[in-house]
Amino acid sequence: MTHLHGFLASALALFVLGCADGAGDATDAGPDAGDGVVPLAERRFQAFAPWATPIADYQAVGEVEQPFFDPGINELMPAGQRLWIGYGDGTYNLGEILPIEFRYFAGPDDPAAAAATVDGAGQGAEQTSPTQSGEEVIANYRVAGGALWQAGLDSIDADELWTQAQGEPKAIAGNVYRLEGEIWRKFRSLVGGEHVQDVTFWDGAHYAVGSGADWRSEFEAGEIFRYLWRSDDEGASFTTVTRIQHPTPGAGDTRWVWLLPLAGGLHLFGYESDFATGSASISNARTTDGESVTVLAAGEELADIWADGTLGLPDGSGLLWGTQVAGGALVNEIWHVSADGLPTRLEAFAGRSVLDVQLVDETDEILFLARDGDAYGEELYSVASRVFVAPATSPQDVEEVDVPPRASTDAPRALAYWLGALYLGTEHGEVLRAASR
Repeated sequence: MTHLHGFLASALALFVLGCADGAGDATDAGPDAGDGVVPLAERRFQAFAPWATPIADYQAVGEVEQPFFDPGINELMPAGQRLWIGYGDGTYNLGEILPIEFRYFAGPDDPAAAAATVDGAGQGAEQTSPTQSGEEVIANYRVAGGALWQAGLDSIDADELWTQAQGEPKAIAGNVYRLEGEIWRKFRSLVGGEHVQDVTFWDGAHYAVGSGADWRSEFEAGEIFRYLWRSDDEGASFTTVTRIQHPTPGAGDTRWVWLLPLAGGLHLFGYESDFATGSASISNARTTDGESVTVLAAGEELADIWADGTLGLPDGSGLLWGTQVAGGALVNEIWHVSADGLPTRLEAFAGRSVLDVQLVDETDEILFLARDGDAYGEELYSVASRVFVAPATSPQDVEEVDVPPRASTDAPRALAYWLGALYLGTEHGEVLRAASR
């Protein structure tokens, strides 16, 4: 599950200031289920130990070109026999210097990462290599409609210039990617998508959210919109369900960042910021028909939650983690959201902050990465991080996994169970491994 960094981290910081002033698809999926599988709750694991450094070349370029770039692993995504990683930086862009790639591990006995081919023909600027994506950062893999997808968080400049060269008025477009066999297929099909934040499958169609403007003239005039897009042809084309403009051109940013597919409706989580006051307000919404969007008013269920991540569950319910801003101190929490949108806090995580969540298909369990301490906005790197598990059918029944807690100044960001072991991605760009014992 992707983690806030770059422009999203900036928005989150704005939101903290504002508060101080009074202001159905799995995210991660493991191998197919099999008979006689031992639940993770009954297994024992060794301590996490260094295993791989899959983005050392990217880090070397960043240290020379952009000293403040993000050097970390932001996601680990098991899919079949491969473990995909997420990395890159949407603020200090390095994608023009070193192509950002879909990198993966092919097996637990080989810590050398490989890069997958991207089919981008006719979908943006000509690729400089067969493995070049059109993005500055890769994060937030989603299983949507039975396939693995990636939302195009931040197009490279070459793609943006390619779109502008298609004619007048100069347009803006965004990318999504779908894994087909061993090749990622690129679709530059989202009109207005300066940033495409999330993609999911709900009620027979694919949906995406993000921000931008239809035309470059709008964007340059500070007219920024948050978007919901819909595709009925598996990404080849998207239509705009709705776009909502920031009320004051040039005064702030607005975007929907996360999608949560529930049996009773598709929920959208995002924000609207104010540059002058250094604050941000929550802008959450839902659709029940896929054609119209209702903005949630303050006090409604899910209206007052600043989302850090979402996970749809097989029974039509879901998980949502982030910060409840109404009626008290700002603390990090996680909720099980019913099919009709009613949240219930997972009390097992009181006093902790959830960092990542994975649905493990092999064992039909939910895996959680959490750190000690739940204070909102704390940058705590030496506190212990722990691994928890719960049945997918009863997320409230949380147990701690038998793996030694880890305390380190190299903060954990991403967790995955893959082919018999646990893997941890860190902010310093390492992948750690905890083998079974």
